[in-house]
Amino acid sequence: MILFETLSQPIIILYVALSGFLSGLLFDIAYIITFLCNQNKIVKNILEFFATIGSFIILFIVNQIFLYGQFRLYVLLFFIVFLILEQYTLGKLIAKTRNWCYISFRKITQRILKLCKRKRNSKPH
Repeated sequence: MILFETLSQPIIILYVALSGFLSGLLFDIAYIITFLCNQNKIVKNILEFFATIGSFIILFIVNQIFLYGQFRLYVLLFFIVFLILEQYTLGKLIAKTRNWCYISFRKITQRILKLCKRKRNSKPH
């Protein structure tokens, strides 16, 4: 890739968009872990902090590799736009899937516990 060549701008935008989506996935992972920890505020804050740091690291690495360290405003704008876009598209799908899995797991667990309770109560002592 040639430095500041106009032809490489679409490739740069593509990589910035992909890095924005990847950063959005970091936040989705943080939300899933927070959900599994019963919405603990301390865990939530720590995980969001690490997701934010991870996002900045991803943006920094993409900036170093494809823009040779030249920070440009459009890179930040595309990064933020695609991070938000990921949260409202794929992030919503991940959240719905997470909730469906959680509800299904709870139903299956409750059925298993009921069966175990019935077997235990039906045993003659």
